[in-house]
Amino acid sequence: MKPARLLLPLALVLLLPPGAAAGDGPPVDRGAGPEGVIDRDAGDRLIASPAGLHHTVVARAQVEGGRVWRTVVLDGRWDVPVVAYDGSAGGLSADTERLVLMRPALTADPKVSRFLVLGARRLGVRQTVSLAGRWNYDALSPDGSTLYLIQSVSRRHADRYAVRAYDLRAHRLLSKPIVDPSEPDEPMRGYPSTRVTAPGGRWVYTLYLGGDEPFVHALDTVKRSSICIDLPHELNRTRNPWGLKLELRGGRVAVIDRDRVVATASRHPHQSSAGGGPPWIAAIVGASGLLAAAGVRRTVRSG
Repeated sequence: MKPARLLLPLALVLLLPPGAAAGDGPPVDRGAGPEGVIDRDAGDRLIASPAGLHHTVVARAQVEGGRVWRTVVLDGRWDVPVVAYDGSAGGLSADTERLVLMRPALTADPKVSRFLVLGARRLGVRQTVSLAGRWNYDALSPDGSTLYLIQSVSRRHADRYAVRAYDLRAHRLLSKPIVDPSEPDEPMRGYPSTRVTAPGGRWVYTLYLGGDEPFVHALDTVKRSSICIDLPHELNRTRNPWGLKLELRGGRVAVIDRDRVVATASRHPHQSSAGGGPPWIAAIVGASGLLAAAGVRRTVRSG
């Protein structure tokens, strides 16, 4: 495709309002559309948008000013993945060297799920990952060597899943799930509401709601392990549970409801965050201070 023919679709991409391309349905099946994902180090936005019926324009453009640095046209339909109900975008490694795109699912039960790994600077294709069944993007290790995916394990229950690791260097899926929902004493159910990533990209924290109880899934993208942190049931009775946010405040992951801290998950003061799975404590906080402490089910699984 000649550069001149890219101007119209690219201009439309940059002028569309945020969220215009986001479809209905589970958030992990949605693409980020014209919002794309932000490379905060460079101040750029990485966008994937349809170009006709069978191609995708991928662009790197300035957030401020909109200057387009680079564009490529890919065969097929691809999008920047969304990782949580609030529209949080993913796909960019913390070192900003890799960008993962997803193939939008055309049905609720696709036979094959596909992901495309690009070099985030020049937008060249590095690798294609194809897996049988329904899979969704979850996270990347800081150096982009490990891709984390959500595997749907039940056709009848969309909120039942397993987190799996795919070694992009070895081109293989690790056989052992990082989170195995088939364990009767440790069910993993719910929908990703919001997410926050620690500086450096190693720890990824996702708030899950809609299951038996709210919890934070803390994924160590370097050690290929995770911790499930149960949160107080009181969070289910907030006025707008799907409007909750996560923030990192020192050694705590804070759950925020309309600028007020309503719960925290904290590392034990005698444990270092450098380990593979530090113990955590969860508590619910009110305007007058600590109201109640909750026992935490701590689960560490390695892939």
